[in-house]
Amino acid sequence: MFQLNHTPGRTAMIDGKEHLFFSGYSYLGMGYIPEFAELVKEGMDRYGWLFPSSRISNTQLDLFEQFEAKLSEITGTDNSVCFSSGFLAGRCVMGALQQSHSYFFSPPDTHPAIDLLNNLSAQSFETWTEKVVAHINALKTASPVVISLDAVNPLAASVNDLSFLDHLNKPTICIVDDSHRAGLLSGSAGYSNEKVHLVLTYSLGKAFCLPGGAVSSTGSLTSILRNTPHYTASTSISPAFAYAFLEGQQLYTKQRQKLANNIDLFRDLTKDRFVSHPALPIFVLPRNFDTGKLEVNAIIVSSFAYPDPEGVKVNRIVLNALHTEDDLQRLADILL
Repeated sequence: MFQLNHTPGRTAMIDGKEHLFFSGYSYLGMGYIPEFAELVKEGMDRYGWLFPSSRISNTQLDLFEQFEAKLSEITGTDNSVCFSSGFLAGRCVMGALQQSHSYFFSPPDTHPAIDLLNNLSAQSFETWTEKVVAHINALKTASPVVISLDAVNPLAASVNDLSFLDHLNKPTICIVDDSHRAGLLSGSAGYSNEKVHLVLTYSLGKAFCLPGGAVSSTGSLTSILRNTPHYTASTSISPAFAYAFLEGQQLYTKQRQKLANNIDLFRDLTKDRFVSHPALPIFVLPRNFDTGKLEVNAIIVSSFAYPDPEGVKVNRIVLNALHTEDDLQRLADILL
């Protein structure tokens, strides 16, 4: 484990020495963009760092309504509601649905914020989809079923295929943890079906670099969430960051293009040798890879066991938009 005394960007200082940093989830590197920092300062001057008020107070900032409307536009959904964290957003959705629905299903290793602990003893997402379709279609009920899953598996560098939902014969609410996709890819988790009520829950702290979370829905669920204690009794996200998000959309677009260029370049440099997905900045190293040879060359990659800290380490390279061509070349030279 490495102890850091500052937030890393393309590099991190460890024991007084600068290391290239290929870890973390700050995919777009917004925290290191001076123009974005200036927008946060402008937001602080206008709205303050925090809006200490109930979400259902008779005095509201119109900024939050604008913020949620922009999230709906980005995700291609009807409505959005923001929370102070992505975990809270997920738990709010689950709590609301568990009061009114009876059938819940989740694949293995779903994020704890939305995990329903019913994986039908499947060992993989693909196996689980086959089992869940057969199981749901055999149910003697016309009631809607609830499925929760992750849009992206960041440990395996994969985007989950949601087309299995097309084969269900019951009304379906699909809750998707979109944290590792939101801000990188557009649309509703890459899936659209009028028969499926899609609900996205996500952290804003990854690609968006905002302290908070949100729920975006293709139906009316968000109006229900606004009446739950998870919403009414919680604090809103920082208005300064909400302002920076709204005013900084061109900066996000610029950083997304830089990241896409870095992904393409690294795939070329490494000749697609590692497990990856064309749209994700994540490259999975072999299970027995010795990260020590990177560390002696002042390069840090993601290397830890999850979710069981005593399990086998997963070694990954995580690119961000701040990395330069020289950074990627240096890493590729050592890897190859």
